[in-house]
Amino acid sequence: MTTPKQPIANISDAEAIELWGTLIKAVGLTNRNLQKQLRDQFGLNEAEVDTLIELGGRVEGRATLTELARSAAFTSGGYTKVTDRLCDRGLVRRTAHTSDRRVTELELTAEGCKMADELRALVAEINRRQFIEVIGLERARSVAQTLEEIRLANQ
Repeated sequence: MTTPKQPIANISDAEAIELWGTLIKAVGLTNRNLQKQLRDQFGLNEAEVDTLIELGGRVEGRATLTELARSAAFTSGGYTKVTDRLCDRGLVRRTAHTSDRRVTELELTAEGCKMADELRALVAEINRRQFIEVIGLERARSVAQTLEEIRLANQ
């Protein structure tokens, strides 16, 4: 847990706005470039990519719909459309939770496992090239840690 920082009184409104704008523009542009490459190569939108990457990073290759929706910042109702598209493509299947049959999980199919592995490899490569190599590994770790502090402070 991070300790709250004291307000900075000696920064102008213009600079405060400019600092945030610079961050948003850099992250936004980099993410748009990444998502375009993924859409062009795999025909998946951002939520579908996030779902496959999340499932591909789990040893068992499965998670509850609630966990996945929360991870993607979706409502469970909105997330149903993402799930339907992935099921229609044969990349995931709905299954009953192992210990509570009332809970639905998504599980990668064999084709989904293959695509998740390909996605994870491509995203890692793109992140290396467009983020880590640009600023260096230590600064990339520092930026990630700082952004995590911001996320935690604002959730």
